[in-house]
Amino acid sequence: MKIFKLMKDNTPENIKKSIELLGISGLSFEDQAIVLDEITKYVFDMNQRHSNGEKTFDFELDYKYYFVDFLNFGNGINLNKDEISWWEFDAILEGIFLNKDSILSTVLDYRLYEKPSKNPKVQEEKEHKFRMKMKRKYSLPIKTNVDVGLEKLWNYVEKKVGENKE
Repeated sequence: MKIFKLMKDNTPENIKKSIELLGISGLSFEDQAIVLDEITKYVFDMNQRHSNGEKTFDFELDYKYYFVDFLNFGNGINLNKDEISWWEFDAILEGIFLNKDSILSTVLDYRLYEKPSKNPKVQEEKEHKFRMKMKRKYSLPIKTNVDVGLEKLWNYVEKKVGENKE
């Protein structure tokens, strides 16, 4: 949590402390700036949003949920007392997001709840879009030409089907 507080007030002293906390002091000044910029975007600009644009996660407001999850799933890490690196924090938090037994995951499920459609095709389409989004998020960086081609084909078919419905 120290890093969040330091990064909110972007003074030279806080930037220096942030660099020390992140353990990136061995990097060049330009690389340090890039890392800090990316983390700042991740924490403050890129909070998770639902497909409708509604915010679904906030580092500060949801602290009470993932604090407990760090104690339960992060080997008893107390975010108020224990010093952990940004990289460790990020990895554990990602695991908490994916753990269906976590408090944070339960809260996010409630926030993302949508009334199921009675039409099985609509429900199937929603499930497919969600799965494709998760596939892109967690896929390995290299895609084959076949995967790219299939994705383009699927997007084309989706577009044509959408045009025919209107």
